[in-house]
Amino acid sequence: MKTRTAAIGFLFAAVLLGASGPYTTRLSPLDTRAIKTVAVISALGNTFLFERVPAKNFEWLGPPNSHFLEISDWAIDPVVMRTVSAALAKRFTVKPIVFRPADFSTWDYSNLKSAALNLNGDPAIDAYVLILRDWRPDEIGYSVHWVGGLGFYRKDRPSGRPKLGVFASYRVVVVDALTGDTIASRAALLPGNALPWLPEDAALWPKTPNNLTDAQRATLAAAETKLIDATLLPTLSAMRLAH
Repeated sequence: MKTRTAAIGFLFAAVLLGASGPYTTRLSPLDTRAIKTVAVISALGNTFLFERVPAKNFEWLGPPNSHFLEISDWAIDPVVMRTVSAALAKRFTVKPIVFRPADFSTWDYSNLKSAALNLNGDPAIDAYVLILRDWRPDEIGYSVHWVGGLGFYRKDRPSGRPKLGVFASYRVVVVDALTGDTIASRAALLPGNALPWLPEDAALWPKTPNNLTDAQRATLAAAETKLIDATLLPTLSAMRLAH
């Protein structure tokens, strides 16, 4: 059942992201020689998803219960951009870029090309390194649904305790600044190609996102920071963007 769900999921991913290739999961030696100057864009951390899968036999008949919380005050994107810029500066010249996060918050490879070409960046920039939300099969409760971006997941069960986890589903994409074509794209995963997530207690789940206490917000923000810290630099290294 899990294998079948995963196969359907990968097909869905290809359609959802508008896979247009050709690109690889890391820069080629030719790419690393050609790319001298980059700009970093992070559009990962302004919203936080609460996804709840109810306990029912035919879960594929409807979507999960989903709600969003605005979390720009967690300052995840600025921290990610500083971390990535510092790592890339050891290999490339890193230039600042002005962008609208909304242009990159919901994306596929086709509109990503348009958004990149619409950037009014320094002509010296060879490539954009983007940190974007990604959609992945549910590896927490193994439902038929997907998780995306930063969020808190809950799967209720007819009997027994619910399964809960905080997740960070994102990827790093390198785009040619001149043509808008994708050069390389790689999901940020834990060892074993696993979705980055951490188990949490049901007591952390709020009645509504707006009912979160300051302590609950701090706990969720700390969990996301831990997941990003565990996956971001290893992903850059695997893509040959950083040493």
